[in-house]
Amino acid sequence: METLKNPSYKKLNKYLGSSGGKSGTILHYTGNMWGMGARLSDTDAIAKIRRLKQRSKAGMILLVPALEWFEEEQIAVPPRIWNLMQQYLPGNLSIAFKVDDPRFAAVAQEGKVAFRVPTHPLLRNYLALIKEPMISTSINHNTLPPEADLKRILAVYGSWFDLALLPAPRDVGETSEVSTLVEYTGKDEGASESLKCLREGSIPFYEINQSFERPLVMFVCTGNICRSPIAEKLLNYMVQKEKLDIAVDSSGLIEGGRNISLSSLQLLMEAGIAEAAEHVSKRITPQMVASSWLVLTMEERQRDFLREQNPDTAHKILTLNEITGFDGDIKDPYLTEHENYVKTYNIISERLQILLQKIKNNEINL
Repeated sequence: METLKNPSYKKLNKYLGSSGGKSGTILHYTGNMWGMGARLSDTDAIAKIRRLKQRSKAGMILLVPALEWFEEEQIAVPPRIWNLMQQYLPGNLSIAFKVDDPRFAAVAQEGKVAFRVPTHPLLRNYLALIKEPMISTSINHNTLPPEADLKRILAVYGSWFDLALLPAPRDVGETSEVSTLVEYTGKDEGASESLKCLREGSIPFYEINQSFERPLVMFVCTGNICRSPIAEKLLNYMVQKEKLDIAVDSSGLIEGGRNISLSSLQLLMEAGIAEAAEHVSKRITPQMVASSWLVLTMEERQRDFLREQNPDTAHKILTLNEITGFDGDIKDPYLTEHENYVKTYNIISERLQILLQKIKNNEINL
């Protein structure tokens, strides 16, 4: 078994250039657990994995380097599945859906292929450099639990692998977390679009299904008493009027528990949004970020802070200006005269009209 220990992008590229494109069976770390894989084109290695795993079924999960891969490879992703991918990937969610493409026939199950973007950057770099997906499965015999300890994997299963792609030890978690595997049924397959849980993993299926049914847009400002509640209440009013299945919420970066600012409340009440009076501020948490499809901040520094705190899902954290085609921040009117609140309210309202159209037209590209 050839071993690459935490190689740089340059070293990995050099290795692949000298290996002639053959890797065989690959020991890898997804960011959540150890796995055994092979390039999609390496039919001999895939057959070997089936023998070792004592699995005769065709279905296997494919790892790809990034969401952009689907567009580059012209893989048609249903819009509601694309929303889920934007929310959870890179991450520990595998999504199976119908793909009419002969390239994936060897790993499809009843015409459906399961895809995932792993979290670990070393593996994503490898996938980007080989320019093809890699099948991935747990390291174990079919009836045994997945192996989580690298020393035991090397001692007991070392003969299974031709290449070991090893991350830095500090990057490896103490426990293994299998991905949640869901299957999408489209309108052409049944009465309505739906999700089915094929395997419960580290992400609860109820949360995934909730996001599938009503993707969540989360607005964020500093205190969650002026700008973000205005955005939340206005967009919620708009999507209800349009009868869109979109959930809306807001939060701040500091401790919550405060009422909405008086001027913000007055403007929303004038628009007929009486429920604004019930708003109580809250502080955003990593779980709130994870459960959101879009996280839209009022300022670039708020966006950058949340991206730093949530690096795996940084792509879905943007400013409201940014996602609607504008530069700069939406200024905080807190403790200023009422006319500044009116200006902020009007700017947010204009941006939300653009955002609403992008959502309706499936034009959100993260």
